[in-house]
Amino acid sequence: MSVKQEDLLRDMQKCFNLIKAEENTRESFIQRERDDSIDIRCTEFPDSQEEIRKIVRAGWLEKTPPKGGKIYKRRWVQLDSEYLRYFQNTKEMYSKRMVSLECVDKVVSVGDLRFELHSQSRTFLFRADNTQERNDWVCCLEKVLSDRRHSLGPRNLFFKHGTVCISFEGYMEMMSPRTIVYALIGRDRLYLFRNREEYLLGVGITDIDMRTASVKDRENKRSFTLTTPYRTFSFLVNSESEKTVWSESLNECVSRSLSCDGVCESVWRVAANRICADCRAPKPEWASINLCVLLCEKCAGVHRSLGQSVSKVRSLKLDERVWTEDLIRVFLLLGNAKANQFWGANVPPSENLCMNASNEERLQHINAKYQHGKYRKYHTLFGQQEALNKALCSAVQSADLLETLSLLHCGADVNCQTGVPEFPTPLTLAKHSGQTTQVELLMQNLKTVSSGSVVKDVFIQSQCGYLFKTASSARPITDHKSKADFSQRWCSVGDGVFSYYKNEQSNTRCGGMKTSEIICLAVNSPGKHGYEHTFELYSEEGRVYLFGADDVSIVRNWIRAFAMAVLPPALFDVCGTCDRLGRLRCAEGSHGIGWFCLSGFRLHVLLEETVQTIDLRKLLTLTLSNSAGSMVLLWRGGPLHLLADRRPHLVGWQTCIQQKSGAGDQSLYQQQLTEVGVPVTIERCLDHVTRCGLLSSGIYRKSGTNSHITRLLERFQSDARSVTWSESDYSVDDVANTLKRFLREVKDGVFNGQQNSESWLKAAGLEDASERLKTYQILLSNLPDVNRETLRVLIHHLLCVQHLSDENHMTIRNLGIVLGPTLFQTDGTDTKPSQVVEELIQNYCSVFNVSESDIQRQLKMISVILNKHKSQRTMNRTPSSTICGVYLQEIKEGAEVLIQVGVDMTAVKLVSMVLELKGIQQTDEEFWSCYEILESEEMERTLHHQEKVLPLYFSIGTHCHLLIKKNQYVTSIMRYLEHKENVSKCGLLRVCEVKSERSRSFCNRHCELSGTTFRLHRELQGSQCEKEWPVKELRVYNGYRSKLHSPTLWGLTLVHDSQQWYLCCENEDELIEWTATFFSIQHNGDIYPPLLVKQPQCS
Repeated sequence: MSVKQEDLLRDMQKCFNLIKAEENTRESFIQRERDDSIDIRCTEFPDSQEEIRKIVRAGWLEKTPPKGGKIYKRRWVQLDSEYLRYFQNTKEMYSKRMVSLECVDKVVSVGDLRFELHSQSRTFLFRADNTQERNDWVCCLEKVLSDRRHSLGPRNLFFKHGTVCISFEGYMEMMSPRTIVYALIGRDRLYLFRNREEYLLGVGITDIDMRTASVKDRENKRSFTLTTPYRTFSFLVNSESEKTVWSESLNECVSRSLSCDGVCESVWRVAANRICADCRAPKPEWASINLCVLLCEKCAGVHRSLGQSVSKVRSLKLDERVWTEDLIRVFLLLGNAKANQFWGANVPPSENLCMNASNEERLQHINAKYQHGKYRKYHTLFGQQEALNKALCSAVQSADLLETLSLLHCGADVNCQTGVPEFPTPLTLAKHSGQTTQVELLMQNLKTVSSGSVVKDVFIQSQCGYLFKTASSARPITDHKSKADFSQRWCSVGDGVFSYYKNEQSNTRCGGMKTSEIICLAVNSPGKHGYEHTFELYSEEGRVYLFGADDVSIVRNWIRAFAMAVLPPALFDVCGTCDRLGRLRCAEGSHGIGWFCLSGFRLHVLLEETVQTIDLRKLLTLTLSNSAGSMVLLWRGGPLHLLADRRPHLVGWQTCIQQKSGAGDQSLYQQQLTEVGVPVTIERCLDHVTRCGLLSSGIYRKSGTNSHITRLLERFQSDARSVTWSESDYSVDDVANTLKRFLREVKDGVFNGQQNSESWLKAAGLEDASERLKTYQILLSNLPDVNRETLRVLIHHLLCVQHLSDENHMTIRNLGIVLGPTLFQTDGTDTKPSQVVEELIQNYCSVFNVSESDIQRQLKMISVILNKHKSQRTMNRTPSSTICGVYLQEIKEGAEVLIQVGVDMTAVKLVSMVLELKGIQQTDEEFWSCYEILESEEMERTLHHQEKVLPLYFSIGTHCHLLIKKNQYVTSIMRYLEHKENVSKCGLLRVCEVKSERSRSFCNRHCELSGTTFRLHRELQGSQCEKEWPVKELRVYNGYRSKLHSPTLWGLTLVHDSQQWYLCCENEDELIEWTATFFSIQHNGDIYPPLLVKQPQCS
């Protein structure tokens, strides 16, 4: 063969490989290349689209296809205040394309007949029939674009003003026309997009009005139909559970769009709210949410004419998104009756407004009542600004909404300084006090800005003065900077620009940036650098700027000025004193961006319109992908994916979040916490003892195995959230003593320090019993929240233990002796710690203010459950030993070995006994393991060396076997894991979930295995997670069923409950790496025994 022929064949092979790679990245069906738009034809047509949406302009235009096409296609184009849509013809209801005007930067005339819409991602070219028509379209578009409200920060480009309320979103397959679409459920509409990227760029396909739609299931378990008066849509999703979520979300959208009467019914439960606050007309369906009054339609029109700064009018039926639970509660607690005690306290009978009043009479009365305050009951502090502000700060910490309303509308500054650095505004003070209705009332009145607060805001936004600065860096500043490394600079921030100069007189800038380019501000701990107080600014370009001063007030003012300049107002209003602030790439954020402010343990997050506060100590899981650089925070509000970013600010965010998420060697309030505010370590131990040890004789008195206690406590101190164990791993006494050691060693103890502990012990010396209990109650109320809740949970648990003292022999006296010195961290020579614990158990209800009947009911229930459990364990006891059949080297006739297996027999002991029985000597180069073989030898699972054999033997089916053979992967696995500190892995795998005999296709998925969780991503790693499982709940088998016709020979089968997922690896090395990572995470790095333990030969 000639050289040319060889080159030709080589090029052809490369071409085929590229084609094959492209095909493998597609979904389960191959989508044909289509035109940019999608043709969704109606079967029925509306009489007029103007009845459905308010159209600003409509007409025929010619449009070019994307990607430089030259052929014009005639389209019916409609423009409203939010979107430009084009249709196949004038009758069609569903557009071929819809372009959000939020993403349009400008409209440009081109030549005589054409004009262009320029967006961030592409240009749309249209051609009119004549120049006049072209000019009319351009003028109309420019007018609509000029009415938009611009935002400086990143925003959603598809929805008007960048605001959206999304109830569910994801990919679906539309059956006709056959294509994959990205769907999004809004408040009353379903929006369709070609993919998520186009949604983020502001370009969609069409929207479906859910007010006239109905959702029906189809025979196929993964499909459903959406029926409208104009056509029926059929959709197919990946699983039955996903279909259920889509169907429920769409049905909720239908209900929500048809009626919002639920808000009316809730608010009207108060009799005074059933009539208009001004004219007493029945069933008011409007409200002024800042003035806290309900209004009829006519009065609402007058209120609206006063302007948003005076009265913010909202509909009870049309503005459902506004009506949060807290706002409804404000109107139930305040409402028309109490609000009119303030607004209408002095209305003369002759000036009362009646239902039949004219528009002029309504305007005159409402203007006098609300804008001029003619009839209001003025606060006794009216005119005394400082006293009003002080009274407001006090009121927002209570439940008195009427007092707050009166103060706000008698001159108190809603943004006044509280004097508390951690909570500088009344809003942050109300949040800290847990007064959610006060927070809502303040939020609705934030726009009513007094002159004092305007001056304050201008001062903050235009900060200037001297600071000391180091040279900027492209990397995080980790080394210490002495004062000699700093240079003095005159700095100023204002009008959206931060600048610094050599001195105050200089007119030449040394440097600076727009405040919109600042993506992060980080406050350093005092003394980290030469100047006592320093902070860092991170720019969009990836540069780091370090500033400092010795005066803390100077630095604090600068931080607050930057916070106001950088953060959106909604987040700035609640952030208070912060450690770190800025924006990050976030999968759940608007346009892929989220705003964050870290203040102590609380992370304030702004993703759309509302600020969510996450207590980092109460995270469910925290996963950091070392290879990808992304981080996933799972909290009770759902997952939060912080995407990878090469710029240096992300590393600092990840470090701070990890530090603030709880540490095992700190005080109780700094530990990882449960939702109720108890350290996870304490909760897990108490839960295990409650389930397994309440009937155990001498619980908390008997000692456990010291090595087990040390190992378990070290695991808790490393990462308490990830700690799980089975009953066979640790005895109940091991766990009980782990809890005792934790309580004895935790910093400051349960009673929050030596001084507080002495106060409790001093109270125990009081002779009068009632006086002692009263002192205990006072001391309990003075404890921090975490310590108080922890003490309550512990004493409640001990109460349950002593309730079963007939079984466990742990009376109140015994518990006091055992746990008194532990809780007070004393040596046991003093009897007062035991006395305190005994009296807290005896008087639990009175000290902790708990109902006696509730406690008795709980104790009775515990007794019933444990006694039932005890009897069942006696009846269904597993045999202590049995004869097991184990195959050696291969499954065939004559290879089975019968051996007696006891309840304590582990896999490593079984291997040793079988090999000794057969006279096989293990060499240093080989390692034998026990395997569970499934499905006619096509799948196998390596048993962990400490896994108990007997329970597994009783659980496997008739087609499953135990096989002992050489482990061919042990050397490769140990070599792969040898130098890995944080074991994790991610990458592209072909994945298959067998749901039916016909559904066997392998699709590409980005797989991520880190922390304690395994995740599948449909698109790029870091995108929204499609599936996820706790790793320790998975059973991992090598191989898969041959019927799957997998693309390669190397793969894994994951089993979780009744689900089976098949992961296809490209080669054997990749299989070994995934297997090693799964095995290491499941068993906390304890993969193989360091030395194979030989057992004596069985008789």
